[in-house]
Amino acid sequence: MLKLLKEYPTLILAAFKRFPLAIAFAFLTSVAFIFCVDGLPKLFPTRTTFSRILDFWLLIYPVAATLIALTTSLIQESRKSTRKMPQILTSVSWLVISFTLSLCFITANNWGGKESIGHIIICIYVLVCIALIYGPFWNQKNDNALWVFGNKISDSIAISFFIVILFSIASFALLKAINAISNNTDSSSAPFGLVIVFTIFPILCMAGLPSIDKCIGETPTLKDYITTIKLKIKSKQFSISFDSFKHIFLPLYAIYIVTVHIYDITALLQWDLPTETIFYLAIGALACVVIINNEYYPALIQPEHSSEKTIVTVLSYTCIFPIATATIAVIQRISEYGITTNRYCALMACIFCCIFVVLECIPKIIPSKYFTIIFCAIITVSLIGPFSVTNVTRNVWLKNIEKTLVSEGYNKYPLSEKDTKKFFSDLWDKDGHTASIIAYQVKELHSRHDEKLYQYFPKNSDLADISKKYRTIKASIRNNSIHTMPENFNKFAYVDYTFKDEDLVTRNDTLFFSYPLKDIDSTSSKVFSFIVLKQSWLDKDIKVLETEGARFEVEFIKFAQWENEKHERERGLRLCGMLFME
Repeated sequence: MLKLLKEYPTLILAAFKRFPLAIAFAFLTSVAFIFCVDGLPKLFPTRTTFSRILDFWLLIYPVAATLIALTTSLIQESRKSTRKMPQILTSVSWLVISFTLSLCFITANNWGGKESIGHIIICIYVLVCIALIYGPFWNQKNDNALWVFGNKISDSIAISFFIVILFSIASFALLKAINAISNNTDSSSAPFGLVIVFTIFPILCMAGLPSIDKCIGETPTLKDYITTIKLKIKSKQFSISFDSFKHIFLPLYAIYIVTVHIYDITALLQWDLPTETIFYLAIGALACVVIINNEYYPALIQPEHSSEKTIVTVLSYTCIFPIATATIAVIQRISEYGITTNRYCALMACIFCCIFVVLECIPKIIPSKYFTIIFCAIITVSLIGPFSVTNVTRNVWLKNIEKTLVSEGYNKYPLSEKDTKKFFSDLWDKDGHTASIIAYQVKELHSRHDEKLYQYFPKNSDLADISKKYRTIKASIRNNSIHTMPENFNKFAYVDYTFKDEDLVTRNDTLFFSYPLKDIDSTSSKVFSFIVLKQSWLDKDIKVLETEGARFEVEFIKFAQWENEKHERERGLRLCGMLFME
């Protein structure tokens, strides 16, 4: 790595000759983002459709254009082609596609259309990144060159990140010093930061990219993780050497995987499956197995038997149970609580992990490009088309809503607001589990302004609140703040107190609460009880609250009721005014 660091000035100059178009797009990226931050708001003070399209296009086009140009250059390098036509075709194609997607995204009048276009953009970025790594070596019969390329890329990115961090610290310190000397407080460092992130860092990474021919010609060898510690005790010198990967990482993984197995077995026996925890533990186990496979890949391709081969073979089986448990947990969650965007994505991830684990357990080494094909297929299916996460969740939710409406005896749509409130109130009383699922689905579809939903419920109503078990209530009254001491009272105090849910009692449309006098007098244990009628809230006539031995003249009173994430009612009352006491 140190040798590579010394060669960087020469490598940067070579990168300008090797990847001219990609570096040009890297400069364009910084210019585009700076224009979006500083130039576009000044050029278009009022947001127009064209300015929004231009803004969105400038955000998605340059970065992908840089990656596409770099990928095309590497693929051409692997095929020893110097033709300009591939670069022209890919660049012009992405220019047309990106502008079309920007136009469709901004002009789409519904959330589903915008999300679908967003998914297409994500899919394009993912495929381009995968093509950047696998494209130059797609015709290779094994992963030898890919392994060499990947490891050298890792070193390149690490060195580039280190250089950028040091350069950023020094540059920003210098910039601050110059601004302090010149008393310039209006200077912004944002443009400089954008140049560092989107131009300097990519160019440094490109400079460190190895030659494709060198990667193909190089034989993978095990990395040297031997660490030597020298100790000197009573004029005698000792040295201890150990393999940090084998003697530190592998034991830590062993402890981790045993803990994961115990946790998963306990969860299955109790049938209490915290889906998120189990899923991430499984992904962590799989990631560790991939790291181990990558580090010991040079040993795997050797014909003779070795301890590294045994380690990889044994540890490849250790992630089977966590992945299987995660899949069971996700399926159980979906069957019990219905499909959501996160659960659909988790299910697709589990499907890929299961395929990966099954193929990984086959003794014969399978080229990673086949895993990549499966991954790309799952990503594409999950984001685009009839089985995309948007379409699947939407269709399932709408069918579930219609089924529940029919089961509750509703067959004339759309319901009125009164009938909608009655439908949800009855459903919460009858089956809270089903009501919570339907309420979530209605709330999500309503937030997306899904027109299909409004075939069942009123469009102009607040469905997010109507569908709750405890609907949101807010009421406040403000009165005159001038007070006169009443007869028969000789003490007074100003009160600004907030009552919690446990301090409030509702009975027969009347609100009961008690004010503890220790709020203003820590030595007193006296409590004054007050009541407020519902009609007083409706008439906005709450000026005086009276009880035995006290009179409260209200300056401000506010009541709120809301529902928390567990569908439990929470309330609060704030009371401000003058308290008169006998």
